[in-house]
Amino acid sequence: MRIAFIEPHLDIFGGIRRVIEFSNRFVERGADVTIYHPTGKPCSWMPSSAGTRKTQDIYRESHDILIFNNPPDYKIARRARATLKVFYILALYERDKLKRFDPKIFWPRKGRMLSLKRCLQLPFLKVSNATWMQEWLRANLGLNTLLQLGGVNRELFHPVDGARRDDGVFRILCSGDARTHKGTATVREAVDRVRHAHPHVELNTYHGRGIPQNEMAAFYAAHDLFVDAQWYAGWNNPVVEAMACGVPVVCSDIGGVADFAFHERTALLAPLRDTQALADAISRMVDTPTLREELSRNALDRVEEFDWERAADDFLALLERECVSAREAA
Repeated sequence: MRIAFIEPHLDIFGGIRRVIEFSNRFVERGADVTIYHPTGKPCSWMPSSAGTRKTQDIYRESHDILIFNNPPDYKIARRARATLKVFYILALYERDKLKRFDPKIFWPRKGRMLSLKRCLQLPFLKVSNATWMQEWLRANLGLNTLLQLGGVNRELFHPVDGARRDDGVFRILCSGDARTHKGTATVREAVDRVRHAHPHVELNTYHGRGIPQNEMAAFYAAHDLFVDAQWYAGWNNPVVEAMACGVPVVCSDIGGVADFAFHERTALLAPLRDTQALADAISRMVDTPTLREELSRNALDRVEEFDWERAADDFLALLERECVSAREAA
């Protein structure tokens, strides 16, 4: 089985992690996997078993299955030769605009929105990467997609005994990604409000610090709380990774956490872009160690269900079944 992934890069992003995790396991299961991207260089930040080649090389080859997730790459996917072409939907940014999309109306990122619209219209096999996304597409666009959730690499993300320091400082971690929709500004403002009553609170980030992947578990686990205020996400990697490291979570109530963050059970959720509600949830966590312990314990149980080995088996079976159907229909 020859499988190709088309990617815009192999930099350290959640969507790229998902591709590497899947491709590694596809290779283990005997597939011939190549990741095509502009430079063709191997992934530098995590181990990757798949071959890598420059994007333009894909036109010289033929594959059984071609998978892409970056909407502008649909033009490449259309020209490339493959029995089955798959649009793996990782994000639905500005989805309310997607419902009434009109190319004549100007708004930022219109080109990317147009690409997404075309991907959803063209006859690719469409696979959603989160339950909320599958449901939203069906309810709002009348589009049926298959579902393939991801996993958590517990060799990289796991509890680390003794990582937290007992020095009177309450350490909060957020990703620190500066992109507006990541909500870092909201987290910072919420923590500033919390400090009025809890001056011992400290906020840290990991974005751009170059922390090796094999040290991320200890870095997560050194904190008392993880806070995330993203405006939208397909599947919220930072939240599920924090949970896998045993760190209690406060996060915004968006679809990207709906498969694993349940209010009062595995996390505390706050309304989207509500700084005071986020601050109130953080304060509650600071004041209630038993709540933190209960939520982190429940979250650890929940994320056990997101196993990469099982996800890879399921995805490969789905792809092989659909590839056979595509051959028979040809």
